[in-house]
Amino acid sequence: MSDRAGIEWTDATWNPLRGCSRVSEGCHNCYAERIAARFSGPGQPYEGLAERTAKGPRWTGKVALAATALDQPLRWRNPRRIFVNSMSDLFHQDVPDEWIDRVFAVMALAPQHTFQVLTKRPERMGAWFATGLDTREEDVATAMRRIDINSGFFTDWPLPNVWLGTSVEDQPTADARIPHLLAAPAAVRFVSAEPLLGPVDLTVYMFGAHQTEETDWIARRLDWLIVGGESGPGARPMHPDWARSLRDQCAAASVPFFFKQWGGVGAVGRRQLVVTGWRR
Repeated sequence: MSDRAGIEWTDATWNPLRGCSRVSEGCHNCYAERIAARFSGPGQPYEGLAERTAKGPRWTGKVALAATALDQPLRWRNPRRIFVNSMSDLFHQDVPDEWIDRVFAVMALAPQHTFQVLTKRPERMGAWFATGLDTREEDVATAMRRIDINSGFFTDWPLPNVWLGTSVEDQPTADARIPHLLAAPAAVRFVSAEPLLGPVDLTVYMFGAHQTEETDWIARRLDWLIVGGESGPGARPMHPDWARSLRDQCAAASVPFFFKQWGGVGAVGRRQLVVTGWRR
C-alpha cells in the first residue's frame, strides 16, 4: 500500500487483498503481476501468490487477505482518493463474500475518504450485490461492528464515498463488462480504458441508454472515463485516434475525461490531443 500513489488519478493505494489471475488480453503485461513475482520468495508478501517462470512473471491464481492492512484507511485522517486493490481484484472469483464485506465495512467507517474500486470482474460484483441490498447492507454492518462495536449503522446505501469501476481494453471487453457495472448500485461509476488496445465506442453507455425503472439513485450511465496506453516491458501501442475518439465521445455526453498516459510506445501526433482531467 502507499499513501502517495504514482497513479495520476488517485492519491493513495490500499491493498487489503493480495493475488490475482489473468482474465483477458489487458492482463498480458500486468504491472501488478511483475511486482508480485519480485516479492514472491519465502517469507515475502506474495509467497505462493505469484512466481517467476520461463515465460515471465505469473500469478498462481491464489488470493489472500492481508489482515494487517485491512484497517489502514482508518489511520489516515486527511481525506484522500484511495485506489482499492491496485495489486489484486476485490471481486476475483475466489475472494469470499466475507472478505468483500470487511473491505466495504472499512470504507463505510472512513467516510472522509473516497474509495475507487476497479475490477475486471464486474459480473462477480453484480453477484455480490445480487443477494439484495438489505442483506448486503446487514452483512457489511455486521463486519463494521466487528471492527468498532459502536458502528454498523448506515446513513446512505450505496456508500456515497465508494466509486465502482471496470477496466476495458477493447470493444468486446467494454460490451461484456460495462452493463454489469451499470447494473451495480454506486455513487459514481467509471471506466478505465487502460491499456487501450483497440478502438472503443462507449456512446450508448455515456448517454444512459441502459436506464431501467428501478430506483432513482441508480443512474444508468458512466460518470467518468480514464484512458491510457500500456507501459512496461513489451508494451503494445495505442493509436492516437482511439484516444481522440473517446475524448470526443466524452465531450458530446458531458462525461469527464482523464487522459493518463501514452504508455511505453508513445504515439505519432500525440501533441494534437487535448487532455482534460477531472477531480470530483
